[in-house]
Amino acid sequence: MRIVRLTLDCADLGAQEEFWAGTLRLEVEAGEDALDVRLRDSTIRFRRAAPGTAPRHHFAINVPPGSIERAAAWIRERHELLAFHGDPDEEEGATIVHTDRGTPAVYFLDPAGNVVELIANVRLAGGADADVRPGGPLGVGIGGSGEDATFGPEALLDLAEVGIAAVDCGATCAAVRDFLGEGVLWGGAPGWQLTAIGDARAVVIVAPLDRGWIPVGLPARPVPTEIVVLTAEPAELTLPEGPYVLRRVTSPSAA
Repeated sequence: MRIVRLTLDCADLGAQEEFWAGTLRLEVEAGEDALDVRLRDSTIRFRRAAPGTAPRHHFAINVPPGSIERAAAWIRERHELLAFHGDPDEEEGATIVHTDRGTPAVYFLDPAGNVVELIANVRLAGGADADVRPGGPLGVGIGGSGEDATFGPEALLDLAEVGIAAVDCGATCAAVRDFLGEGVLWGGAPGWQLTAIGDARAVVIVAPLDRGWIPVGLPARPVPTEIVVLTAEPAELTLPEGPYVLRRVTSPSAA
Protein backbone atom coordinates (compact mmCIF):
# COMPACT_ATOMS: atom_id res chain seq x y z
CA MET A 1 0.00 0.00 0.00
CA ARG A 2 1.30 3.42 -0.88
CA ILE A 3 0.04 6.56 0.85
CA VAL A 4 0.60 9.38 -1.62
CA ARG A 5 -0.87 12.21 0.43
CA LEU A 6 -1.80 12.82 4.05
CA THR A 7 -3.74 15.92 5.10
CA LEU A 8 -3.63 16.99 8.74
CA ASP A 9 -5.17 20.02 10.42
CA CYS A 10 -2.61 22.36 11.98
CA ALA A 11 -2.90 25.48 14.12
CA ASP A 12 0.37 27.22 13.11
CA LEU A 13 1.37 26.86 9.47
CA GLY A 14 4.22 29.35 9.83
CA ALA A 15 5.97 27.31 12.49
CA GLN A 16 5.52 24.16 10.42
CA GLU A 17 7.03 25.81 7.35
CA GLU A 18 10.03 27.02 9.34
CA PHE A 19 10.63 23.53 10.72
CA TRP A 20 10.02 21.29 7.71
CA ALA A 21 11.61 23.64 5.17
CA GLY A 22 14.10 25.56 7.30
CA THR A 23 15.25 22.97 9.83
CA LEU A 24 14.84 19.72 7.88
CA ARG A 25 15.38 21.29 4.43
CA LEU A 26 12.51 19.50 2.74
CA GLU A 27 10.81 20.91 -0.33
CA VAL A 28 7.75 22.88 0.80
CA GLU A 29 4.97 24.67 -1.05
CA ALA A 30 3.14 27.24 1.08
CA GLY A 31 -0.35 28.58 0.40
CA GLU A 32 -2.68 30.81 2.38
CA ASP A 33 -4.46 27.96 4.16
CA ALA A 34 -2.22 24.93 3.58
CA LEU A 35 1.39 23.85 3.50
CA ASP A 36 2.60 20.93 1.36
CA VAL A 37 5.72 19.10 2.54
CA ARG A 38 7.25 16.89 -0.18
CA LEU A 39 8.78 13.57 0.72
CA ARG A 40 10.31 11.54 -2.08
CA ASP A 41 7.09 9.64 -2.88
CA SER A 42 4.45 11.23 -0.64
CA THR A 43 3.13 14.65 0.35
CA ILE A 44 2.15 15.76 3.84
CA ARG A 45 -0.36 18.60 3.66
CA PHE A 46 -0.82 20.69 6.80
CA ARG A 47 -4.18 22.45 6.54
CA ARG A 48 -5.15 25.43 8.67
CA ALA A 49 -7.18 24.19 11.63
CA ALA A 50 -10.44 25.69 12.82
CA PRO A 51 -9.94 28.70 15.14
CA GLY A 52 -9.45 27.73 18.76
CA THR A 53 -8.31 24.19 17.97
CA ALA A 54 -4.81 22.69 18.08
CA PRO A 55 -5.08 19.15 16.70
CA ARG A 56 -2.16 16.76 17.16
CA HIS A 57 -1.51 13.61 15.19
CA HIS A 58 0.80 10.62 14.89
CA PHE A 59 2.39 9.69 11.58
CA ALA A 60 5.52 7.88 10.44
CA ILE A 61 7.89 8.19 7.49
CA ASN A 62 9.89 5.41 5.85
CA VAL A 63 13.66 5.91 5.58
CA PRO A 64 16.07 3.49 3.86
CA PRO A 65 16.88 0.15 5.49
CA GLY A 66 20.05 0.28 7.55
CA SER A 67 19.94 4.06 7.96
CA ILE A 68 18.43 4.53 11.42
CA GLU A 69 21.71 5.48 13.14
CA ARG A 70 22.37 8.13 10.49
CA ALA A 71 18.74 9.27 10.63
CA ALA A 72 19.02 9.71 14.40
CA ALA A 73 22.26 11.66 14.09
CA TRP A 74 20.79 13.86 11.33
CA ILE A 75 17.71 14.73 13.40
CA ARG A 76 19.76 15.18 16.58
CA GLU A 77 21.96 17.79 14.88
CA ARG A 78 18.85 19.85 14.10
CA HIS A 79 16.17 18.94 16.61
CA GLU A 80 15.50 16.98 19.80
CA LEU A 81 14.83 13.26 19.59
CA LEU A 82 12.25 11.81 21.97
CA ALA A 83 13.52 9.37 24.58
CA PHE A 84 11.64 6.41 26.05
CA HIS A 85 11.14 6.45 29.81
CA GLY A 86 9.41 3.81 31.92
CA ASP A 87 8.70 1.56 28.94
CA PRO A 88 9.15 -2.09 29.92
CA ASP A 89 10.03 -3.04 26.35
CA GLU A 90 12.77 -0.44 25.84
CA GLU A 91 16.02 0.57 27.52
CA GLU A 92 15.57 3.59 29.79
CA GLY A 93 16.35 6.77 27.88
CA ALA A 94 16.62 5.02 24.52
CA THR A 95 16.05 7.13 21.41
CA ILE A 96 16.43 4.33 18.85
CA VAL A 97 13.85 1.60 19.47
CA HIS A 98 12.18 -1.29 17.66
CA THR A 99 8.57 -0.88 16.57
CA ASP A 100 5.72 -3.39 16.40
CA ARG A 101 6.96 -4.17 12.89
CA GLY A 102 10.30 -5.30 14.35
CA THR A 103 12.10 -2.45 12.61
CA PRO A 104 14.20 0.33 14.21
CA ALA A 105 12.70 3.78 14.60
CA VAL A 106 13.25 7.22 16.12
CA TYR A 107 10.66 9.77 17.23
CA PHE A 108 10.40 13.56 17.51
CA LEU A 109 7.77 16.25 17.93
CA ASP A 110 7.24 18.82 15.20
CA PRO A 111 6.18 22.39 16.15
CA ALA A 112 2.49 21.43 15.99
CA GLY A 113 3.07 18.75 18.63
CA ASN A 114 2.62 15.88 16.17
CA VAL A 115 4.43 12.68 17.14
CA VAL A 116 6.58 11.96 14.07
CA GLU A 117 8.38 8.64 13.62
CA LEU A 118 11.13 7.68 11.17
CA ILE A 119 11.17 3.93 10.40
CA ALA A 120 14.12 2.18 8.75
CA ASN A 121 11.96 -0.60 7.37
CA VAL A 122 14.08 -3.62 6.43
CA ARG A 123 11.14 -5.05 4.49
CA LEU A 124 11.50 -2.34 1.84
CA ALA A 125 14.84 -3.66 0.58
CA GLY A 126 14.88 -5.34 -2.83
CA GLY A 127 12.11 -6.09 -5.31
CA ALA A 128 9.93 -3.14 -6.19
CA ASP A 129 11.77 -1.10 -3.59
CA ALA A 130 15.26 -1.60 -5.01
CA ASP A 131 15.60 2.17 -5.39
CA VAL A 132 16.16 2.54 -1.64
CA ARG A 133 19.30 0.40 -1.75
CA PRO A 134 22.86 1.77 -1.88
CA GLY A 135 23.59 3.48 -5.14
CA GLY A 136 19.92 3.85 -6.08
CA PRO A 137 18.30 7.10 -7.23
CA LEU A 138 18.45 8.48 -3.70
CA GLY A 139 22.21 8.89 -4.03
CA VAL A 140 25.28 6.80 -3.35
CA GLY A 141 25.40 5.42 0.16
CA ILE A 142 21.90 6.42 1.29
CA GLY A 143 20.98 2.84 2.13
CA GLY A 144 24.48 1.60 2.88
CA SER A 145 26.33 1.03 6.09
CA GLY A 146 29.80 2.31 5.22
CA GLU A 147 31.52 5.31 6.74
CA ASP A 148 30.87 7.34 3.59
CA ALA A 149 27.11 6.77 3.81
CA THR A 150 25.08 9.96 3.99
CA PHE A 151 21.65 10.94 5.20
CA GLY A 152 19.62 13.99 4.24
CA PRO A 153 16.11 15.17 3.41
CA GLU A 154 16.09 13.03 0.25
CA ALA A 155 16.15 9.94 2.49
CA LEU A 156 12.65 10.66 3.79
CA LEU A 157 10.93 8.33 1.36
CA ASP A 158 7.19 8.14 1.91
CA LEU A 159 4.49 7.78 4.54
CA ALA A 160 4.68 4.60 6.61
CA GLU A 161 1.95 5.09 9.23
CA VAL A 162 -1.06 7.25 9.96
CA GLY A 163 -2.81 7.00 13.31
CA ILE A 164 -6.55 7.52 13.79
CA ALA A 165 -8.65 7.22 16.95
CA ALA A 166 -12.06 5.59 17.25
CA VAL A 167 -14.70 4.93 19.88
CA ASP A 168 -15.75 1.72 18.12
CA CYS A 169 -12.46 0.29 16.90
CA GLY A 170 -14.06 -2.84 15.52
CA ALA A 171 -16.40 -0.95 13.22
CA THR A 172 -13.70 1.52 12.14
CA CYS A 173 -11.23 -1.29 11.41
CA ALA A 174 -13.81 -3.14 9.35
CA ALA A 175 -14.60 -0.02 7.33
CA VAL A 176 -10.93 0.80 6.72
CA ARG A 177 -10.07 -2.78 5.77
CA ASP A 178 -12.97 -3.03 3.35
CA PHE A 179 -12.19 0.31 1.70
CA LEU A 180 -8.45 -0.23 1.36
CA GLY A 181 -8.71 -3.91 0.50
CA GLU A 182 -5.94 -4.63 3.00
CA GLY A 183 -5.62 -7.00 5.93
CA VAL A 184 -4.25 -6.56 9.44
CA LEU A 185 -0.45 -6.37 9.40
CA TRP A 186 -0.13 -6.51 13.18
CA GLY A 187 -2.29 -6.05 16.27
CA GLY A 188 -6.02 -6.43 16.33
CA ALA A 189 -5.93 -9.58 18.46
CA PRO A 190 -6.97 -9.97 22.13
CA GLY A 191 -4.57 -8.02 24.30
CA TRP A 192 -3.65 -5.56 21.54
CA GLN A 193 -5.02 -2.03 21.70
CA LEU A 194 -3.80 -1.07 18.23
CA THR A 195 -4.71 -2.47 14.83
CA ALA A 196 -2.41 -1.77 11.86
CA ILE A 197 -4.15 -2.18 8.51
CA GLY A 198 -2.00 -2.31 5.39
CA ASP A 199 1.27 -3.89 4.32
CA ALA A 200 5.03 -3.66 4.82
CA ARG A 201 5.20 -0.23 3.18
CA ALA A 202 2.31 1.60 4.84
CA VAL A 203 -0.44 1.14 7.42
CA VAL A 204 -3.38 2.97 8.92
CA ILE A 205 -3.29 2.40 12.68
CA VAL A 206 -6.64 2.41 14.48
CA ALA A 207 -6.36 3.23 18.19
CA PRO A 208 -9.00 3.35 20.92
CA LEU A 209 -9.93 6.81 22.10
CA ASP A 210 -7.31 8.35 24.45
CA ARG A 211 -4.78 5.55 24.01
CA GLY A 212 -1.39 7.31 24.21
CA TRP A 213 0.89 7.52 21.17
CA ILE A 214 4.39 6.55 22.27
CA PRO A 215 6.74 7.75 23.58
CA VAL A 216 5.01 10.83 25.03
CA GLY A 217 1.58 9.34 25.69
CA LEU A 218 -0.18 11.78 23.34
CA PRO A 219 -3.88 10.88 23.73
CA ALA A 220 -5.37 9.51 20.51
CA ARG A 221 -8.26 11.79 19.60
CA PRO A 222 -10.53 12.04 16.56
CA VAL A 223 -9.13 14.94 14.52
CA PRO A 224 -9.73 15.82 10.85
CA THR A 225 -7.52 13.64 8.66
CA GLU A 226 -7.45 12.79 4.96
CA ILE A 227 -5.54 9.76 3.68
CA VAL A 228 -5.01 9.24 -0.06
CA VAL A 229 -3.70 5.88 -1.31
CA LEU A 230 -2.67 4.68 -4.74
CA THR A 231 -4.89 1.88 -6.12
CA ALA A 232 -6.36 0.57 -9.35
CA GLU A 233 -9.88 1.99 -8.85
CA PRO A 234 -10.79 5.46 -7.51
CA ALA A 235 -13.20 5.80 -4.60
CA GLU A 236 -13.83 7.88 -1.50
CA LEU A 237 -15.07 7.09 2.01
CA THR A 238 -15.82 9.47 4.89
CA LEU A 239 -15.90 8.23 8.48
CA PRO A 240 -17.64 10.97 10.46
CA GLU A 241 -15.76 10.49 13.72
CA GLY A 242 -12.65 12.50 12.76
CA PRO A 243 -13.91 13.18 10.27
CA TYR A 244 -11.60 10.81 8.43
CA VAL A 245 -11.64 10.98 4.65
CA LEU A 246 -10.10 8.02 2.82
CA ARG A 247 -9.51 8.36 -0.91
CA ARG A 248 -8.26 5.93 -3.53
CA VAL A 249 -6.63 7.40 -6.62
CA THR A 250 -5.13 5.79 -9.72
CA SER A 251 -2.12 8.11 -10.02
CA PRO A 252 -0.19 10.43 -7.67
CA SER A 253 -1.22 13.43 -9.78
CA ALA A 254 -4.86 12.74 -8.88
CA ALA A 255 -4.14 13.12 -5.17
